[in-house]
Amino acid sequence: MGIVVPFPRKQVLDDELAIQLWELVMAGEIGTPEYRRLDAEIRRRRESREPAVASAGARPWR
Repeated sequence: MGIVVPFPRKQVLDDELAIQLWELVMAGEIGTPEYRRLDAEIRRRRESREPAVASAGARPWR
């Protein structure tokens, strides 16, 4: 029998990313590479969650 080692997966929640981004803002580190990385990840997640809204554009709901 072999030893099974679970694959390490650390999934960061959206709220945790927002907290980290806010901490950078409060520390005055807006525009740093870490800030831009977190901001891009939050935007990527938001866009992947709402693909129908982005494709609808400015069309009114009917």
